[in-house]
Amino acid sequence: MTSERYYDYYGPRQTYSPPDRYAAPRRAQMNYMDASRTPPGYGTPRRMNAEYAPRRSGTYSQTSRRPSQGQRPGGQRPSGSGAPPRRRTPNDARRSPTPNRRPAAAKRRAGIPLAVKLGIGAVLLGALIFGGVKLIGGARTSMTETFVDNVYVNGVCLTGYTHEDGVQLMHDLRDQWLNTSYTLTFQDKSWDFSPKLVNAQLDMDENLERAWNLGHVGDRATRREIVKGLQQVPAEFTSEPTYDETALDDFVSEIAAAVNVAPIDAEVTLTELKPVITQPSVNGFALDEDALKATLVNLIETGKGDTNLPVNEVQPAIASDDMEMDEIAKFSTDVTFRGFDSRSNVRTALNHFNMLTVYPGDTISFNEVVGPRTEAMGFKEAPEYAGSKEEMGIGGGVCQASTTLYDAMVQAGMTIIERHNHTMTVSYVEPSQDAAVNYGKKDFVFRNDTGHAIYIYTNVTKEKATVTVYGTRPEYKYVLESVIKQESKSDVIGYQDDLSGKYVYYTTDTPVLYKEGHGSCHSEGWLVSYDWNTQQEVNRVQVSYDMYSAGVNVYWRGIHNPDGTTTTATEPPSQF
Repeated sequence: MTSERYYDYYGPRQTYSPPDRYAAPRRAQMNYMDASRTPPGYGTPRRMNAEYAPRRSGTYSQTSRRPSQGQRPGGQRPSGSGAPPRRRTPNDARRSPTPNRRPAAAKRRAGIPLAVKLGIGAVLLGALIFGGVKLIGGARTSMTETFVDNVYVNGVCLTGYTHEDGVQLMHDLRDQWLNTSYTLTFQDKSWDFSPKLVNAQLDMDENLERAWNLGHVGDRATRREIVKGLQQVPAEFTSEPTYDETALDDFVSEIAAAVNVAPIDAEVTLTELKPVITQPSVNGFALDEDALKATLVNLIETGKGDTNLPVNEVQPAIASDDMEMDEIAKFSTDVTFRGFDSRSNVRTALNHFNMLTVYPGDTISFNEVVGPRTEAMGFKEAPEYAGSKEEMGIGGGVCQASTTLYDAMVQAGMTIIERHNHTMTVSYVEPSQDAAVNYGKKDFVFRNDTGHAIYIYTNVTKEKATVTVYGTRPEYKYVLESVIKQESKSDVIGYQDDLSGKYVYYTTDTPVLYKEGHGSCHSEGWLVSYDWNTQQEVNRVQVSYDMYSAGVNVYWRGIHNPDGTTTTATEPPSQF
């Protein structure tokens, strides 16, 4: 945690006046969370100039240092103020109370006794020696008895505080920080949180000692340099708080258990005609645990943070508020050309999708839903594509079921994950609109990324195979369009023996066309978006480029010879 964050917690750094050198420091009454936590101010001492300088006792002047007029050289006593020296006469000796004797030294010159002078000198010398020993030893010697200017601990300025008061102040603030309580709320629920609840700690003693040592430890010159430097660059000491992460996680989990509520989906009954909402949905709630942890850590470190719990509303998978049961997609293909067994296979495959709900995020695989095409699964033998030919196989016709479903899912706004075209074009849709499947080899897969559930209904009659989708319509009306880039008729010829002789009897007769083969084709599939209201085209995106091989033109041929014999085929009859 940076010192700036502690400045936010303890309060902004504030300016102050240097302490009055002659005033005793006062202990501030500070609130830990108060932004005006500045130690008591101290007045700036006035500099003493000449007019306020203390005077020495007695008269002092430059002239008094010079010998006065009439003063004798060599330190002799003057005989009078400004008077020339005179000789002593016998009469002078007679006028003296003690003739022929000099006055006592005390009477000759007033001054401090020598013994007193020697005593004062001894005291001063002892003080200097004692002070020198302390400086040399590096012990704590303070220029003042308080923290020096521009010293901060955890953003609190300690200037003007004594060591004891400064330490006590920071300990009081720490205790107040530990016990500060914050109320976290959500709806009608609330929880109380404090740093003490998660065993938070803040060890400041080492930094307090470091702050005090500035200007108090070292020789006088070094301390003066430090104090001078602090006027330009303040000293800032920051202690990092610690807390019990396990206790914090337990506290968050306790809140989550009380807040989290699972959403309830709307109940939808799928009738034979369409889905019907029978029970409305209910939204759920989920606590954002990571965001709450970040908030609690911020409260511990700075005392600031949003005490409203970060709770997200959880939407159900099937929400009734914005649910619509409109018909959003419908696609049909012709099955009149198919025989009973082939049409039955189309119906059996699509029945697996009838009344199927696809929720948001669901991925659907055609092969997984339908399963293997076996007689045990209800599939019958019918014609199917095998390369460029048609041949009989179990489940023939299932590709029409996957193709019909593919076009309906495109209209419903589903995301197509996997889709394959046939080897040859098919008769029931345009090129690039088909979706071939082959269990274990080719699959059709789609995903619901719309944010709403869809409901699939299928129906197969003698004329049509139809897929209808209900739900909330997508943003646009989607249509899959086919654009043919290259096309040519098939020149591949194949023969089918007419064993009955109905179409061609003799081997010498001209073969009769039984089934025209599909031409080769290159095509593109385009997803076109239209506005629902104006029906104007909004967007056009190419989704596929497909190449189809030419099919076989199948002709009936006779097997009877003119002499009444029958030609034995060297190969089994071709099946196309």
